Amino acid sequence: MTLAPDSRELVARARADLRMGVGVVLTRADGSGALVLAAETLTAARLGDACGLGRPMVALTSRRAETLKARAYDGDLARVALPSDADLTWVRALADPAGDLNMPLKGPLKSLRDGDSDLARAGLRLCKQARLLPAALLVDCADAADLARRAMLTMLPAADVTRNADAGSPMLPVVHARLPMAVSEQGRLHVFRPEDGGEEHYAIEIGAPDRGKPVLARLHSACFTGDLMGSLKCDCGP
Repeated sequence: MTLAPDSRELVARARADLRMGVGVVLTRADGSGALVLAAETLTAARLGDACGLGRPMVALTSRRAETLKARAYDGDLARVALPSDADLTWVRALADPAGDLNMPLKGPLKSLRDGDSDLARAGLRLCKQARLLPAALLVDCADAADLARRAMLTMLPAADVTRNADAGSPMLPVVHARLPMAVSEQGRLHVFRPEDGGEEHYAIEIGAPDRGKPVLARLHSACFTGDLMGSLKCDCGP
């Protein structure tokens, strides 16, 4: 049925859910899986519910693990067991380096080395794609489909996250209009929207370049403080 979302659309839905603080269920080939919640948008109530399902762990990048003096047995990431007395403040402190000076002592941390790390790796990728801190809370569940059905959560195979991680999404033109600017009165603005529902991208056309020849282009990140507010701290200021 074409009404059902395809794998790319499910990944996009999962990213949106994590940004809202809603969990998603990632599955293995055998049907087992894990509940995944983004540490940055996690709430105390959902942390409590997750702890009621089993023993949670926090997946961190190896770089963050090195800062926290935690063992990254999985190479590119570390799976840190959640202590029984850990609260939301502890989880947030583990994820966010901005608070390291306010809460310097978080350990000793127990890194897990048994079991596979595929779901943790996929959870971290989803957090990164959602533009959240790369830290995810995971709880293994034997019947992933039942959990997703009861809690009305998005469920998708972890392999789909990996498969779509670097695939990108086709950009579709939305609108274009004449945009006179100080640097050129012959400017035009083009707006493109990715098929997966991501943020719009913009292209500014200067003059009337020959569409049949290579066009000189500059890639520019969107910097609110530099481009719009003229911050003196930004290299990309006006």
